[in-house]
Amino acid sequence: MTQQNDPYTGEVFIPLRSNQKFANRRNQIAFNNAIARDNRRVKSPILSVLNINHKVLIKALGDKEFAIKSKDFLLGAGFNFSIFSKSVRTNDGVYQAIYDYALSAREGDVYKVIKF
Repeated sequence: MTQQNDPYTGEVFIPLRSNQKFANRRNQIAFNNAIARDNRRVKSPILSVLNINHKVLIKALGDKEFAIKSKDFLLGAGFNFSIFSKSVRTNDGVYQAIYDYALSAREGDVYKVIKF
């Protein structure tokens, strides 16, 4: 077998298997954790806004089937209208959704909030 460089530490090692890329399991785990940490750091600002928006919609809807809320109410509760997780078209119109809750603009600067 030929020598290889560990992608995490750069140390030179002789692999025991043909598909071995890391000198040891600890380096492999640390390498994968570093990648996952970087991914979480990059997504954190957007996920933070999505979580706040989700909580606002949960509170706005309560235990009702739907709720009509003003834009001012939603803004005052901390809702950010620039980030959604998906758009959904229904018989009732197009909804901008955050996970399982969604809202749709109605006339007069109000929004209908529903849960899917």
